[in-house]
Amino acid sequence: MKHVIAFICAMMLKGYNGKVSDVSELAFHRHRTCIGKFLSNSPWEEELVLKSLKEHVIDRIWKLSEATGEPIYVIIDDTICEKTVPSSKAKQPTEKCGFHKSHLENKTVYGHQLVTVMLRCGTVVLPYAIVIYDKARMSKIKIAEEIIYTLPRPVSKGFVLCDSWYSCKKLFDASRERGYTYIGALRTNRVIYPKGHGSLGIKVHAFAKTLTAKDVSLVKAGGHEYYIYTYQGKLNDVKMATIVLSWPKNALFNEKALKAFISLDPNIDAQSLLNHYVHRWPIETFFRESKRYLGFDDYQVRSERSIRRYFVLLMLTYVYCELEVSSDVLNFSKRLKLSRKEIKQNQIAWIYKQAQAGTPLDQIFQLLKIA
Repeated sequence: MKHVIAFICAMMLKGYNGKVSDVSELAFHRHRTCIGKFLSNSPWEEELVLKSLKEHVIDRIWKLSEATGEPIYVIIDDTICEKTVPSSKAKQPTEKCGFHKSHLENKTVYGHQLVTVMLRCGTVVLPYAIVIYDKARMSKIKIAEEIIYTLPRPVSKGFVLCDSWYSCKKLFDASRERGYTYIGALRTNRVIYPKGHGSLGIKVHAFAKTLTAKDVSLVKAGGHEYYIYTYQGKLNDVKMATIVLSWPKNALFNEKALKAFISLDPNIDAQSLLNHYVHRWPIETFFRESKRYLGFDDYQVRSERSIRRYFVLLMLTYVYCELEVSSDVLNFSKRLKLSRKEIKQNQIAWIYKQAQAGTPLDQIFQLLKIA
């Protein structure tokens, strides 16, 4: 537990970059070699800790939904943590790394691709799972599917929110079986079957070119205005779906600005679909803030076990900041600043108590590693 606390404290402090040496320097009572062994060789059960964390996250989200009546959102996405390509002579390359297509940079990069799931109710958004994508072991769709099946049914309403990569029949079915409505982005090269386009159908982006200003309507979602067109009908793997074609207000019929969204709920209206989908954005914020502040992009541990343990500690830190730092509605960066102040205050209070107890100044310097 002391090692866990040391990690969490170090991750929250300014100057942390994801290195084991950072933990040793920022949590002054731990040595670098001890921290390394804690991640790689110590016999603690990270899966048991993760199981407890998941139960805690579910308990908080489900109780909040029950108390407020707000829906539960299951947000699924993936991110890439880039690493340096090892030389042919490297004896211990980082495990589970590979080459992945980065849509953000529009090129292939080397590193870990991580399927991540977050749970949301109201303003509370908590990480539930971070899984290393291994092409040889399991697809990203299968990872997401299995995680959905681990979730309890929602208290009242529940939605699974995904980007276009995950919009497929397996996740449609898994969401429905667990009591959730699937809402996701849809690739514009998917084939739909509107009237007048025969049994072969037409791709979404091609169909969009046949529309006129009379066919679309203006709605507001997430503080922005969009022109939309709603199609209800079948896809190749779905008998009935609601698909919304969307353009920003200032880019109507711009092919590059076209976005498509799907839900299998035939009763959902287009504006509600879009309003639910914007609740997916916090996972992008989680990726950005975790990479900026918690070393999510710069961790330097090499073994798969050490990496999994690192992710558990990162999730613990994020959940601590979100749930325990303040009762006010604050974003993560503000909560992190409050945490840093609290740790600094505790350090100064400790020094004050040591001085009151008569501890020699040289000994305090040694304990703080500044002798």
